[in-house]
Amino acid sequence: MRLDSKQSEAAFLNVVKDYTIVAPTIKVGEGRFSDTDIVTYGNVESLSEIVFDGITQFSAKSVLSPIRETLFSYENNNSAKAKDVGVEMKPTIVFLRACDINSVEVLDAMFLKNGGRQDSYFSGRREHVKFFLLECQSPSASCFCVSMGTSTTKNYSVFVRKEENGYAVKINDDAFSKYFSHGTKAEIEPAFVTEDLSPLSIPDSVDNSLFNHEIWKEYSRRCIGCGRCTVSCPTCTCFTMQDVPDAEDQRKTKRQRIWSSCQIKKFSLLAGNHDFRTTNGDKMRYKVLHKIVDFKKKFGFSMCVGCGRCDQVCPEYISMSKCIEKINAISVSDGEQ
Repeated sequence: MRLDSKQSEAAFLNVVKDYTIVAPTIKVGEGRFSDTDIVTYGNVESLSEIVFDGITQFSAKSVLSPIRETLFSYENNNSAKAKDVGVEMKPTIVFLRACDINSVEVLDAMFLKNGGRQDSYFSGRREHVKFFLLECQSPSASCFCVSMGTSTTKNYSVFVRKEENGYAVKINDDAFSKYFSHGTKAEIEPAFVTEDLSPLSIPDSVDNSLFNHEIWKEYSRRCIGCGRCTVSCPTCTCFTMQDVPDAEDQRKTKRQRIWSSCQIKKFSLLAGNHDFRTTNGDKMRYKVLHKIVDFKKKFGFSMCVGCGRCDQVCPEYISMSKCIEKINAISVSDGEQ
């Protein structure tokens, strides 16, 4: 279906009445450098606010897994019982590209299928979220989604493409047909990237000898352990717990789940003061091998979706794709010996 600009905005305004809309948008003056803008996710109320052709530096995973989330509260005495805060959330639409829609499958695996018990806070949000697809007609310089098998998807409610005189729409979920009843009927299909600029071979497994390979010493010298890569990643789910006293009533305390990172100092510190990943190279090794090998062994697909955001935000210009290239080259070399 094709709608002109007025029809599209009218349809979108009706959607906004029923849903919170989260989409790529420009944040003026909030870029990485002075007096620069950034394309990132935020709430929007009109189609004109949405950036259809820009890559966001950060993902929209905070919609499903908030940066800071209160799980329950309790009073500071032995007799008091914890009070579950629960999840209150308006139905939400998130505009995502194919790689990011595929990243939600990773979040589902971690929060809903891991350990035999569902995370009730995540599931409470998940059931309120729908996806609108943004297409990628050509690959970006840092992405490698085709190599990771995440460049296409059918898991979306509506596809929207911005055109010269309006918008093209494909509806997969009949619940949204009522919003787009006006317009001209047309066969609309999203465009998906078919080839990476720098295709990768992803190893199915690695030998244990890679654990102590010299490659990780290079990353110990380069990585500063800032954790920006994991914050920008749409599939990283590490968190920590904190008990935070209520600002208005010190007798009450909130248990909060807060984003953390396997790349930061003391993340792997255990009781007894034993830290089994002390160098930044060790942490890099854990992250990369978990993304492309370990997670796949358990769930059948890779954790990395090849969005390339970690490359974009790293202050030391460390590249995930280049690291995978090196690992694959080492694995092939070891296999030939």
